[in-house]
Amino acid sequence: MNIRKLASEAIEKVLYKGAYVNIVINEYLSKFEFYKEEKALFTRLVMGTIEKKITLAYYLEPFLRKKQKPWVNVILLMSVYQIVFMNVENHYVVNEAVNLGNLKDKFVGGFINGVLRNFLRNELREIPRDDEIKYLSIKYSYPTWLVSYLLKDYKFEVVEKILEKNDEVKKLAIRVNTLKASMDEVKNVLDSENIKYENHPLAKDALIVSEAMMNHSLFKEGKITIQDVASQMVSEVMNPTENSLVIDLCSAPGSKTSHISALMNNSGRIYACDIHQHKMKLMKSNFKRLGVENVMLELIDARLVRRKVKAESFDYCLLDMPCSGLGVMGHKVDLKYNISYESIDEIINLQSELLESSYDLVKKNAYLIVSTCTINKSENEEQVRKFIEKHPDMTIVYEKTILPFEYDTDGFYICKMKKGAIDEA
Repeated sequence: MNIRKLASEAIEKVLYKGAYVNIVINEYLSKFEFYKEEKALFTRLVMGTIEKKITLAYYLEPFLRKKQKPWVNVILLMSVYQIVFMNVENHYVVNEAVNLGNLKDKFVGGFINGVLRNFLRNELREIPRDDEIKYLSIKYSYPTWLVSYLLKDYKFEVVEKILEKNDEVKKLAIRVNTLKASMDEVKNVLDSENIKYENHPLAKDALIVSEAMMNHSLFKEGKITIQDVASQMVSEVMNPTENSLVIDLCSAPGSKTSHISALMNNSGRIYACDIHQHKMKLMKSNFKRLGVENVMLELIDARLVRRKVKAESFDYCLLDMPCSGLGVMGHKVDLKYNISYESIDEIINLQSELLESSYDLVKKNAYLIVSTCTINKSENEEQVRKFIEKHPDMTIVYEKTILPFEYDTDGFYICKMKKGAIDEA
């Protein structure tokens, strides 16, 4: 099986045909029989080449006189990725690239050979530091508009730390599902199997583990689930009391919902709402595995919920808002190429509608919790400030922005607001 041929096809689908990298990778891994090492190589080539596209194109630029066909460009980008970022013998990379080119067009192999050998004969091109935006864009492979967008909210040093952290392999976080197991019970199992773990300061039910856990008995039995620590914080900040009435407006895939259920010890009632039919089945399956029994699933647009229920019905309302996802770019490597100013503006407008709809659902002296997996202040702090200006009876009781480099988590925003009692006079 020619792993590099398959990888080049997958990369071309993402870079030139609008496919999503995770979907494409899963498609290939399920379609072809890979050995473990082949699977790792295929995934690394696809993810790495896409993640470093801008950097790789900058290194190649002096050796290309004109724009190349997409498939030729992909072979060159993937080859330079192996030379610069992987421990692969240079001659092997060149030979494989030439063979790949010849498979498509017997006249292209020589061209690819010439470009790569010329690249190897020269020192790696330096990245100029006189322009901060261009420097960050090339070094970390982010579009210049996105670097500029981040710099409006954060200093250069902070943005560089964010982008640098996104380059690192993310640590795996699990949540102990207290409906089925205690922290000590899970730790005892991990100890018995020599799986390393550590506690995390942000969430009491969180552990950072050294191995993948999706196929472990702890996961299959519902004693743990895979959930980023920052995401776990949301439910802990909510801190729901037992027998409460809770609504989770944008709940899929249900990680926070199931955590709320555990914190409430399966008491009270949680209404988990989502607009996507296909995600209902996924949530139902997850809740069954985790032993969640106090959740009612509702297929509904969160903006329409207030038309269906009595005003001021809930003790807690969680609004995990749709967002640009700028806090999770480290493991969604194609996201930075797919978002735009326009799409972020659309998201901000949607968030405003959702916030306005959620206001009516919360009882007096009850709580509205807002969260996103972005670090863009226009979607977070500024959005909440506008909401409070419109509804001055809402008071912030907790607010935190978590940047990816601070705690080895996703970038996240969490805000807990209390709806004050209004005089009846």
